[in-house]
Amino acid sequence: MQGWKKIMSLADNYKAEIKKMFLAKNGIEAMVESSTGAMRNRLAADLYVKEGQYEIASILLFENEED
Repeated sequence: MQGWKKIMSLADNYKAEIKKMFLAKNGIEAMVESSTGAMRNRLAADLYVKEGQYEIASILLFENEED
């Protein structure tokens, strides 16, 4: 996935979609890719952001973490 950088893996696809919407509201392009590996839960997901937006996305996600 050229031009995208994985920012986090989540055990819950729903939480990944919520974080994606949060980033979109702040002008960050993000996408969720469901993990289907044999060792991973089928509900797991990886959250990706555009490479040039990685740092600001990290700040937004990790400063506002409520989990």
